[in-house]
Amino acid sequence: MGILQLDENQIEQIDGMSMDYPYCMHQRNLTDIVIPWHWHEELELGYLETGTSIITTVNAEYTIHQGDGFFINTNVMDTKKNAVPGHTALEINHIFHPVFLSGHFRSRFETKYLNPILKNSQIEVHIIRRGTPLGNSILANLINLKELQQNPDAEFQTRNLLSETWLLLQDELRTNFHGNVCPSENENRLRNMLLFIHTHYSEKLTLAEIASSANLSAREAQRCFQRVLHQSPSEYLISYRLNTAKKMLLETNNTITEIAFRCGFSDAPYFSKTFRTATGVTPMEYRKKRI
Repeated sequence: MGILQLDENQIEQIDGMSMDYPYCMHQRNLTDIVIPWHWHEELELGYLETGTSIITTVNAEYTIHQGDGFFINTNVMDTKKNAVPGHTALEINHIFHPVFLSGHFRSRFETKYLNPILKNSQIEVHIIRRGTPLGNSILANLINLKELQQNPDAEFQTRNLLSETWLLLQDELRTNFHGNVCPSENENRLRNMLLFIHTHYSEKLTLAEIASSANLSAREAQRCFQRVLHQSPSEYLISYRLNTAKKMLLETNNTITEIAFRCGFSDAPYFSKTFRTATGVTPMEYRKKRI
């Protein structure tokens, strides 16, 4: 998921999601790829099959160990990465729009069962640990959901099992959630600037243009990035371009020069030098990892 797909309203589109069936399962290898900052209406309910990963939000950082699960609420801005470089990290993630369980707007399912969680601003991410009855039941269901996806006619079973899991998640949050997240005043500003970068990363961008997307001065944009992401806008832009390039190297047959230009680098030598400095290998050497 190095390249975010955006619709005409600049909302992230999720691979495999459709209007007639708003659910999909992603099996993500986080070993070498960072999931860039993103947000969407869809909910995420998954687990780490192998390794250790980190989910970072504007407000906090969460570590997920092998066998543990996670819930990410609607429209939470987050990024994911492997917690132990050089080791494998595999994520199984069930992604679904709230309507998949609610049926329609303002249904009893939505108002009674979904909204208490969706509209609770304190709930952004919750880690589901192994070893408790509720945690074990949720994790067992998530594993069963994965197995179900091998059946092409599993739509009803998927929704039923996910509904059952949602009820368990409600109990899990009542029992084990102790959050006090306060929405950051910088979050909306940062969303606007990240969205601008994600949309225009292939172009030549200036700090003034990035700042302008959030109606900020260049200095205030710098402060906002440093406060929340602990890096400058230019550092984030380069890391986003490199992460996108990694995905293209593994998933396309585009030449190194084509990838360089599509990711916003001025020429192939500069791209190769920047890539090697960041990863320790050349783009061609990285591509050899492709199976």
